[in-house]
Amino acid sequence: MPESGPAIFIDAEDDGKVLHRRLAAVVNHYGTTFKDIIEGGLHLLSLTGLDPVLAATTRSGRIEPTSRYKQLLEAAGDIRPKMIGIASSANVYAGSEIDRSQVQQFIDLLTALAQLANGALVLISHPSLTGIATDTGLSGNTQWHNAVRARFYMKGVKPEADEQPDSDLREIVFKKNNYGPISDSVVLRYQNGLFLPVPGVASLDRLAREAKAEEVFLDLLRRFTAENRYVSSSLGPTYAPALFAREDTARKAGVNSTSLAAAMRHLFETGKIYNEPHGKASRKRFHLAVKS
Repeated sequence: MPESGPAIFIDAEDDGKVLHRRLAAVVNHYGTTFKDIIEGGLHLLSLTGLDPVLAATTRSGRIEPTSRYKQLLEAAGDIRPKMIGIASSANVYAGSEIDRSQVQQFIDLLTALAQLANGALVLISHPSLTGIATDTGLSGNTQWHNAVRARFYMKGVKPEADEQPDSDLREIVFKKNNYGPISDSVVLRYQNGLFLPVPGVASLDRLAREAKAEEVFLDLLRRFTAENRYVSSSLGPTYAPALFAREDTARKAGVNSTSLAAAMRHLFETGKIYNEPHGKASRKRFHLAVKS
C-alpha cells in the first residue's frame, strides 16, 4: 500500500487556478480541507508561463540538468516526499524523445530525485498517435518503457459491439512492473471532477460482479420468456447476451454482453438454465429457459 507522507506535484500544463479547482474536488471527495492537506505535506507548483525544463541537450548531445532541476533536487532532499509527480514529459524534457541515449540520461536524472527522496517519482506523458493505435501508450522510442521500473497507461474504454460509447469511462492498464506481478486493469468513471474506480470492476469484487451478471441474466430471461420473446445461446439475431445487454436493467447494473455471456456459460454449467425445444418435430428449435 502507498505510504503516507509529503508529496510534490509539478504541473507545467495548467495554471494555479485550474490546479486549485481540481484539488477542491479531491478535498470534497475525501471530506478534508486545504489546511489539512497542506499540513500533511502536499506541495503543489504550477510552472505555466515559467521555464519548466528540467533537462536539455548540450552542443555535444549530452543531457544536462537545468537550474530548475537543481531546485527540485534540493526540494526533494529537504522535503523527502513519498511521491513526486511531474506533468508532463513534453514540458520538462528538452531533448529528443527518439534518441535512446538522451532518454536514458533524462530518466537517470529523475531516478536520482527518487533515490534522494527515498520515494517514488511519476512522470506523466502523452501517447503519440502510433502509441494509441498500437495500445502501447508510448511516444518516442522504447527506452521510455525500458528505462523505468514500472509503467501504466490510462486510456478510453472501447464499448462492446452492442453498446453505446461512454465518454466518462477510462481504464488504467499496467504495462510493466519490475517489483512484482502486473496488476489487473482498473476501470474509472469521471464524476464530480475526479476519475474514481468503478465499483465491481476491481479484481477483489470479481465474484460479486459475476454473481450480479448471473442475477441480471436470470431476471431478463424470465421476463423475456413471459413476454414470449425467445432467446438462444447461439450467435445470431436472438443471441441472449447481446439482447440482454441492450436492456435498461443490464445497463443500470453495469453489465455488458461479455459479462452476460460468461454468466450464461456458468448458468449452463450449474444447471440453472437449459435449452428447451419448440416448434415442429421435423424442424425442432431451441430457446433458453430457466429450470424450475
